[in-house]
Amino acid sequence: MKTANWEPSAGGLAAWLATKPRAAWVADLYTFSLVGDGPVLRYTTSDLDVTVPYVPTALTWSSKAAMFDTFKSKSYGHWKVGLDVDTWQVVVVPLPGATIGGQPWLAAVRAGALDGALATVDRAYWDGPPPIGPGLPGGAMRGVVNVFTGRIAPVSGGRSVSVITINSHLELLNIALPRTLYQATCRWALWSEGCGLSAAAFAQAGTLVAGSTQSVLLSALGAPGGSGTYALGHIVMTSGANTGIGRAVRRWTPGNPGTFQLLKPLPWPVAPGDTFTGYPGCDKGQGACAAFGNVANFGGMPFIPAPETAS
Repeated sequence: MKTANWEPSAGGLAAWLATKPRAAWVADLYTFSLVGDGPVLRYTTSDLDVTVPYVPTALTWSSKAAMFDTFKSKSYGHWKVGLDVDTWQVVVVPLPGATIGGQPWLAAVRAGALDGALATVDRAYWDGPPPIGPGLPGGAMRGVVNVFTGRIAPVSGGRSVSVITINSHLELLNIALPRTLYQATCRWALWSEGCGLSAAAFAQAGTLVAGSTQSVLLSALGAPGGSGTYALGHIVMTSGANTGIGRAVRRWTPGNPGTFQLLKPLPWPVAPGDTFTGYPGCDKGQGACAAFGNVANFGGMPFIPAPETAS
C-alpha cells in the first residue's frame, strides 16, 4: 500500500485497512494547481466539504462547486507496468455559480484555464459516515492516500460538462532523440534550467490604456531588460477579468502607448486600468543571448556550416 499523505498516527491507516471485518467510507479529493499565477482549486466527490488537518495548515476541498464521476458513477484510470503514460479521466459537472478566477467554470475551462495544470487525486477514508459539521457525531477520518498525480491534458466537453484527462508525469519522457541537435539557434527555452535566467528578474509591470482589445494591448510600459523587446515573450494579466491568464506576444511596438500584439486573444474583454506583467522575448540567436548577458549558457552552434554548404 502507498504511504499515507496524512493519518492520525504513523501506520494507522494501513493497520485499520488490514482489520476485518470493517466498513470504510471514501471520497476522492481533486487538486488542480493552475500554471502561472493562477489559483489552486480543490474539489471533492463527497456530499460535504472535506477538511484534512495537515500540519501546519489544514486544507479544505469543496463539495459545492462541481460534481465529479457522474458518468456511470465512476472515473476511469489506466495503469500499466512499463513506460506507457498512465491516464485518469473524469467527467465534471460544475454547479451553478462555480467560477475559476472570477469567470464561469465552463467558460474558463474552454478558455484554457486548466491547460497544463498539475493535478492530484487523493482518497480519504473514514470508519463511519463523515460528520455533517464541526463538533457533530460521525466517523473518524483514518487517513488520506494519493491515487494519481499528473498534468491535465486537453479538456473536452459540451455545454454542461467537461471531460478532464490527466496524464501521468511519464508523458515527460515523450521527447525526440537525440535530445541535442547541431543547430545555429539556442536549444534552451527562455527561463529554463539550461538557460539559467530568472523570469522574475526581468518582469515589468504595466497598465492598459484606452483602445486595448483582447488581441492588442496598449500600454506605456517601456522596453524590458535583456533583449529589449517583448516580441516572442509573454504577458500575464494581474487584474481584471483575465487575471492569471497569460499569452505569448507576437509583436511589440514601443511608444506612448506601445502595442502588444498577442499570438492568441485573451478570453474576456479588457478595460483601461487592467494590469499585467510583461516578460522579454528571445529569438534564440547568440546576439539575444549576449544582450541578456548570458552567452556562457548559449545552447546553439552558430559556427558549424550548414549541411548543404559546399566543401
